[in-house]
Amino acid sequence: MVKQTRKRRKRVRNYKKLSKRMQTKLVQLYILIALALFGLAIRLLYINDTKGHNYTIQVLAQQSYQSRTLPYQRGSITDRNGIVLAGSEKIYNLILDPKILNSEKGKYLNTTLTALNGCFGYDVGEIGALIAANPESQYLVYKKGLTYEEIKLFQMMQDGKLETMPEWFPEEYSRSNIQGVWFEEEYKRVYPYGSLACDLIGFVNSGNEGTWGIEQYYNNELNGTNGRTYGYLNSDSAMEKVIKPAEDGSTTVTTIDINLQMIAEKYVKEYYETVGAKNIAVLMMDPNNGEILAEATAPWFDLNNPRDLTPYFTEEELNAMTAEEKSNFLYGLWKNFALSEVYEPGSTGKAFTVAAALEEAMTYRGEKFLCTGFSTYGGHNIYCHNRLGDGEVTLDESIKYSCNVALMTLADKMGKNVFSKYQDIFNFGKRTGVDLPGEERGLIYTVDNMDIATLVTNAFGQNYNATMMQMAAAFSSLINDGYYYEPHVMKKITDSSGATVRTAEADPIKTTISASTSSAIRDMLYQTVEEGTGNKARIEGYKIGGKTGTAEKQPRDDERYLVSFISFAPVDDPQIVLYVVIDEPNIPKQSDASQATIMTNKLYKEILPYMGIFSDIDPEPEPEPETGSAEPETGSEPETSSTKREPQDEAWEPGWGFMGPITGTSTAETTSQ
Repeated sequence: MVKQTRKRRKRVRNYKKLSKRMQTKLVQLYILIALALFGLAIRLLYINDTKGHNYTIQVLAQQSYQSRTLPYQRGSITDRNGIVLAGSEKIYNLILDPKILNSEKGKYLNTTLTALNGCFGYDVGEIGALIAANPESQYLVYKKGLTYEEIKLFQMMQDGKLETMPEWFPEEYSRSNIQGVWFEEEYKRVYPYGSLACDLIGFVNSGNEGTWGIEQYYNNELNGTNGRTYGYLNSDSAMEKVIKPAEDGSTTVTTIDINLQMIAEKYVKEYYETVGAKNIAVLMMDPNNGEILAEATAPWFDLNNPRDLTPYFTEEELNAMTAEEKSNFLYGLWKNFALSEVYEPGSTGKAFTVAAALEEAMTYRGEKFLCTGFSTYGGHNIYCHNRLGDGEVTLDESIKYSCNVALMTLADKMGKNVFSKYQDIFNFGKRTGVDLPGEERGLIYTVDNMDIATLVTNAFGQNYNATMMQMAAAFSSLINDGYYYEPHVMKKITDSSGATVRTAEADPIKTTISASTSSAIRDMLYQTVEEGTGNKARIEGYKIGGKTGTAEKQPRDDERYLVSFISFAPVDDPQIVLYVVIDEPNIPKQSDASQATIMTNKLYKEILPYMGIFSDIDPEPEPEPETGSAEPETGSEPETSSTKREPQDEAWEPGWGFMGPITGTSTAETTSQ
């Protein structure tokens, strides 16, 4: 009994030992398997990281795989009423797939070539040679920029949507054998109105990159994101397709009014083609919010073909030009004169000096000044535009008759600290912040480098530089009760569904002068048009205010001038600021400021009725022609009178101005970066 018990215990001990050894071996086996799997995973990761692309290519090469880009549509640029100024038109590139065309023992080739010849007139031999030279290719661009109308017949034949095949298509050919051709979609930027508002809009280079204008400034908003479609045949020969749709760009709705833009360009082109000038520009702005309503310049360019130089040079001239000369000319052509060119504003700057003096209580409406034709400051005799002298003039008349001597007297009284303070308030020497690329700062003196001669010449708009945009924005604050608005060309941005995602800021960014000073300036500028140097801009029945400007360019002995007229209407409730600049008019006497006032008159005669601003005077009926008379009688121009003298156009004569250059003065040819 005892022996049996011992044997039983021994067997149990042996079993436990065996069981323990088996468990140990199983654990070791599990560890080995886990290590093997871990090693395999590491190896797969290594292979995928170092050679995965090659294996992917091998796998895809054994399947029919397609991956196509789905292009986005660049957003439109419209005028304030939704009229498209820049848009995107879908076009198609014809793509050949030689690998498919050569498959199935070439049964697709002849049928497809016949269809291409019949639908497009393409040379069969040329296409055949291209396919033979690239037998393994699956992507050959054969033609670009086709329209939907051009590809429509081929697509309908290929898709089996044509009820009867064309007569030229052989009966023995099967439509299903038209293979190996597909159309890649693209968008082409188009400008329906050609050169209209070219400086404002800008254009697009390859890759949808905006250049100049709105196209450049709002490039990110206008651009979208490409989509992609993926497709391949799986092991069951079923097409698996994944589509990631494109996201179209947003639309920029501008402040531009296409009708006002057309009116502006009409008269700019008329002057440029009949009289001529180095540059001509017209800028229209809403003084109550800073919206740019129109801006036209000459010369201009076609937005659909911005690099075309044939309108400006003969073939012989182009052949003689270097690439650098062509590039420089194009740069000057594309540059927006209204914000990228600086110049001495001339007497349009006088209104700002008078406003500053009124605001600081350093003058009053009835103050009188004696003009003898010149004043001496800093050892220089500085002349009035009327070299004979204006005699005794009031503050109002100093603007009306553009008296330099009165303005110099005011500046001397104000001193350079006050004068410089208001140049800063009116934003001269600083960018306006307009939402367009290429804006210059202008060039002004500081308190530290302004001497007395510089101060008094600055007072009547000489010896500092500004841009049209600076002048228009500052002038708007002069006549709108003192509110300075940031000029802008974007009204709102809408996404591809039409929802508004952003609107322009509508609040003024600062106050320049008081409402009472603004009211006084409006009245003075009204008198200037009614009875002073701006008389040729006057229109019977309308209350228009404005100021002429004549700036003698540096060097002074060259007798080159920039003439201008900045104005607003109506005086009692300003709705528009109109600024006309003519740089070096092609006339014997370039200093004739009436070149700008006459153009302003023509512009207003169309602008004001279009804006719903009508004359206070009922039009007189046309006189009836006399019996037997071949021509009707015509009335004479209404006469105007002046309380002091006959209205005179502001003009400089050669040699007028201060005698000799002032050290450190800015020039109209200088730009700041």
